[in-house]
Amino acid sequence: MIECITQPKAKSKKSISRNAMSFLFILCVLCAVAQPAHAQEMRGGPAQKGSTGAEGPLTELKDEALSYFTPVTGKIVSVEGDSIKIDAGSQKSLKAGMRLNAFKEGVNFVHPVTKEPLGKIEMPVGSAEVTASGPNGSSGRILSGKPGDFTQAHIKIPGTKVKMLFYQGDVDWFLGDSYYQMLKESGRFELIDTGIEANDISKILAEAKAKGAEAALVLSSDESRDSVAIEQKLFWTSDAKQFSEKKVSVALSRIKELRFKTGAFGPKEGEVLLSFHLKSGADRIAVGDLDGDGEPEIILTSGSDVRIYKPGTDLKAMWDFKVPSTDEVLWVDCVNISKGKRDDIVITSVQNEEITSYIYELQDSKFVRLVKMKDTFLRRLGNEIIAQHYNKGEGYSGNVYSVIYADGAYKRSANLKLPEGINIYDFQYVSSPDGRQAILAWDERGYLNLYSDKGIRMWVSKEDFGGFSRIFKREAPTIMIDRGQWSIKDRLLMRDGDILAPKRKPLLGIARGLGYASSEIKSLWWNGMSVEERTLIESFGGNVLDYYPVGDKIIVLSKISLGLKAKNLLKLESPSGVMLYIFSARGR
Repeated sequence: MIECITQPKAKSKKSISRNAMSFLFILCVLCAVAQPAHAQEMRGGPAQKGSTGAEGPLTELKDEALSYFTPVTGKIVSVEGDSIKIDAGSQKSLKAGMRLNAFKEGVNFVHPVTKEPLGKIEMPVGSAEVTASGPNGSSGRILSGKPGDFTQAHIKIPGTKVKMLFYQGDVDWFLGDSYYQMLKESGRFELIDTGIEANDISKILAEAKAKGAEAALVLSSDESRDSVAIEQKLFWTSDAKQFSEKKVSVALSRIKELRFKTGAFGPKEGEVLLSFHLKSGADRIAVGDLDGDGEPEIILTSGSDVRIYKPGTDLKAMWDFKVPSTDEVLWVDCVNISKGKRDDIVITSVQNEEITSYIYELQDSKFVRLVKMKDTFLRRLGNEIIAQHYNKGEGYSGNVYSVIYADGAYKRSANLKLPEGINIYDFQYVSSPDGRQAILAWDERGYLNLYSDKGIRMWVSKEDFGGFSRIFKREAPTIMIDRGQWSIKDRLLMRDGDILAPKRKPLLGIARGLGYASSEIKSLWWNGMSVEERTLIESFGGNVLDYYPVGDKIIVLSKISLGLKAKNLLKLESPSGVMLYIFSARGR
C-alpha cells in the first residue's frame, strides 16, 4: 500500500461446477447486478431509428468486426498452385480478408447408443484466406496445407467463439467498456484483456499470440473540439497481418453522459467531489508534502512506477521515478522522520518472492534513494517508521521494531509489544475515552479484532471485511505440501479518534472469486466497552485498492471490473478501469 502524511501506508483461480439451472439463475442475477446502466443502452443490434448517441458508431465498429467471423460453409471448386476458387460469395457473407478452415469429409459416424446418423467425420487439410468475393463465388489463397489436398475440399468458418484480444488504447474508458459489452453480448467472441499501455502493435500482437488469440482488435482515438474519432484495426495474430480498418465519430457530449451513467459501479450522486479515470493504472495512493511548500501531493504507484501529482480540478504531473528490482509496490508511507520540511517516501516492494524496502527524498527536483533494506518490511506508525524482517518460507519473521533516525542514519530501535501473530501491516493503536490503550488488528480471515494492552482479545467483528488483495503462498519444499499464506493487509487509519477500514462487498454476497460489486469505508470507535461501527463512505464501485483521508476529504482508489463472462463466472474479463474518487467527509 501507499501512505504519505505529515501528521501523528498472488492470486489463485478456482473453478466450480453447477447444474444448468443454477448456472442460468446466477448468470441472470449477475448480469442484472453487475452491468452498468450505460451498457444496457449500448447493446448490440441496429441503432434505433432516430438515435443520435454513441450506439450507431459503436454498432458500426461491432458489425465490421463481426463481418469477418460470420459462420459460413462452402466448397472449393478449383485449385491452381496456391490459388483456389470457392462456390460461395458475398451473398453468403464471404468477403476479402476472411480466413477459412478447409477440410474433407470422411466416413459417417453415428450415435453410439441410438445408432442415429450424426454426420460425417471432418478431416482438416489446412487453411485459406479470401482474396476477392463476388455475389456467387470467391477466390482465395492457401495459407497452410498441401494444395493437392484442397481439391474438392470443403471450407467453413465454425460457429464456435473466436478468441480475440481487446486493446482499448487511449479510448475513453467508459466508451471502450460499452463497446466491449457490445462485442461480448454478440456471443461471437471470447475477449482477452491486455495490460499493455503503449500503442505498440508488435507487443500487442505478441501478447495476443502468446495468449492463444486468433485475432487482435486495436482501438485508438483522436479528440477534436466536439467529437472523438475512434479508429479500429483488426489483425490476424498468426502472421500479424492487418485485415480491417474502420473509423467512426462519437460526440463528446455523449461520452460525458456515459461517465456519469455507471450504474451500481459508480459513487452515489452528491457524494463525490471529483473523480478521475487513471488511464495508466494505479495500485496504491498516498498524500503528503514532498517538496516542503505546505501543500499536499498525491502519490500513485503502478508496478515499479511512482508518479506524483498536484491535486486540483485536474491532476498535474510533477515527478516520477522507478523503484529498482520491483514487480509491485506493496506498501508505501511518507514520514517526516528527519524533522525537516519535506516528507521522505518509504517503499516496500516485491520481485520474484524477494522483499526490498527503500527510503527516498526529493533533492534538486528528483527523488534520491537514501536507504535500501533487503528482506525487510517498512511502514509508518505515528511519526515513526517501524520494520519487520521477511523470510521466504514464512513471510513475516520475528518482532516488529522501531526504526529511528540518528546521526544522519536510520537505525534499529526497540521491539513493539504486540499480541502474538500480529505483524507489521495488521494493526493500529486506539484509545478509549478514559485514556486506555488497545490495538485494533486484522486477522488472516479478514475480521477485525480488538486487543487489550496485555494482548487479550476483547472484541471481534461480526463479519469479515471482504478479504485482502495482496496474498502470497508460503514457500514449501514440494508442491504436495501447502504451508498456507501470508497477506498484505488493508491500511487502518486514524481520523478524529476513529479508525477507518475499507470493506469489500462480493458480487451477490457469495464467493470473493466472483469479484467485488462495490466497496465502502467503515469508521470504528472503541467506547471503552465495545467497538461501534458505522459507514463513513457508502457504496462506491468495484474493489477498493487504497484510500486516504485528507482534512475533510477522503481520497479513494478503486478498480472497477465490468462485464462478467458467461463461460466462467469466477473470472472477470473486461477492460478494467482504475478510478480516483475524492469524497467529502465534512460532517460525517
